[in-house]
Amino acid sequence: MKYNFIPILISVFLGFTFVSFSSSNLEIIITPRFNNKSILETDWYVTSTKDSIQFTKTKFYLTNFKLISNNGEIKVLENSSYLIDIFKPETLKFSLKLPHFDNNDKLYFELGVNNKMNTTGAHSGALDPSNGMYWSWQSGYINFKIEGISPSCMTRKNKFQFHIGGYQNPHNTLRNFTINLNKQNLELNLNLEKFFEFTKLSKENQVLIPGSNADQLATVFYNAFTVF
Repeated sequence: MKYNFIPILISVFLGFTFVSFSSSNLEIIITPRFNNKSILETDWYVTSTKDSIQFTKTKFYLTNFKLISNNGEIKVLENSSYLIDIFKPETLKFSLKLPHFDNNDKLYFELGVNNKMNTTGAHSGALDPSNGMYWSWQSGYINFKIEGISPSCMTRKNKFQFHIGGYQNPHNTLRNFTINLNKQNLELNLNLEKFFEFTKLSKENQVLIPGSNADQLATVFYNAFTVF
């Protein structure tokens, strides 16, 4: 398996108008889609490689939010780790309490769990191991899970499973976003059809450990996001 992708920097601009925002909530909205359709547990979808699929689980971490001002000052938002589950609507929207920020200040955050959080012992809340997104102290957190069924999979109950993580080089699966702020809400569209564009499930239907395959799929998943 080989993917030739270059991680992208996603920025959103709104002309050249200068706007200043007082301390307030920034609402983050995650919208999961498959070919512009809502994803439901009971529905079937067809990939570009002609695999019929049904999703049973899709979960991922958004963590380590920071506000970066135009002068380079960085303000870390404490306790900003979120576990997103596309089948739990209450996780698809959350608010960040931001200090004062100006138009085109930047919001930085990570897709996955970084090295520090992987190596500082047990955590609570979204990072609690009981959430089923943690392998072990050696392998660390699972940054995202995509599971489902497909007749193309010659596996038990036709399951496919992609558990993608790994924080150690050379296969660090963490990815990050830096987005220009110009309003008080931010929508992240997850276009899951893109994850399957280069995967034929009859040949590749399980990645469950860190390594080169996980590293490549982390970039594919990252590139499935668009920001508005």
